[in-house]
Amino acid sequence: MRRLLFQVHLWLGVLVGLYVVVVCLSGAALVFRIDLQRALDPHLFTPGAAGPLADPVAVMESVSRAYPQHGLSGVEAPTTRRPVYLAYVTKGVEFRTVLIDPVSAVVLGDLPERAVVRALQDLHYNLLGGRTGRTINGVGALAILVLCATGLVVWWPGRRGWRRALVADFSRGRLAWQLHRAVGIWSVAVIALAAITGLAFIFPPAFRALVHRASAVTVTRPPQSAVPADSPLRPSWPTMIERARQYVPRQPVARVVLPFGERGAFLVQFADRSPTPAGSELRSIYLDQYSGDQLAATAASRTWGDAVMAAMTPLHVGGLGGWAGRWAWFLFGLAPALLFITGAIAWWQRVVRPRRS
Repeated sequence: MRRLLFQVHLWLGVLVGLYVVVVCLSGAALVFRIDLQRALDPHLFTPGAAGPLADPVAVMESVSRAYPQHGLSGVEAPTTRRPVYLAYVTKGVEFRTVLIDPVSAVVLGDLPERAVVRALQDLHYNLLGGRTGRTINGVGALAILVLCATGLVVWWPGRRGWRRALVADFSRGRLAWQLHRAVGIWSVAVIALAAITGLAFIFPPAFRALVHRASAVTVTRPPQSAVPADSPLRPSWPTMIERARQYVPRQPVARVVLPFGERGAFLVQFADRSPTPAGSELRSIYLDQYSGDQLAATAASRTWGDAVMAAMTPLHVGGLGGWAGRWAWFLFGLAPALLFITGAIAWWQRVVRPRRS
């Protein structure tokens, strides 16, 4: 059985090795997505001057004036990773991400449609192949899990030698094999976690149903506005945001989401401090878009299944632990490429070259 699993590990690695390198290197780069965007388009992420943050209403009005033909979907305050305001505008199927100066509320521009980072995201998520590419990506994630499982069996040296197998002993020769084994055992858990969380993005209904079998996954349904019989005037943006502030006094506004459709609610989210800590939980206040009254979101008690589903995104993109966490995720993202290179060298030395001789 061990020899059989070794052959499975070997040939599966040969078949999907280049795929693993492409997906993992692109994922490692996307850990610093915002930093890449700031480096490629510094004029969009550089505030004009220091000073107090502009009011969200002033930002929303500035974006509406700059894009009169588009509909404003929402606006987000600066975070610890993004020093400017961010807004979303739509026009039919067109969707734009707009950056705004945090002090003057002047629109700095929108992210280019054909940016390097967007191409990198499409490569990582869809293999540049749309829905078909995403499905292939899911099959690849399953292959990575098989490589992790068979790799553990191949690595296991027995109860007496497992401590020695945790490090690469270059004095014994076979440098590629020693490095492959050591890097594999130290990174196998993170690589498997990346594959599992990737499956949660690629096959969300199936993954959610699987988690639900172990622990119920509850659904938080946003409240809906009550459509009146007549057509009254809706409260203005300043009025709605000011009413939301009455429920969460002395906390900065982190995000404003405008109603979608006739039944949608006006959502204002608050952070503990400003700029908004990246990845932090926000306090949500829902308001009826017609009356401005607060609406209560209906949600069951939080379960383990809810916690698992909520952890999928930060675990996959490296959103935990600040800079240290992102650098750790970046280095672990490079590990599969190193494993492919060292595995290919070891395969050539142990299998191909002796047969050719």
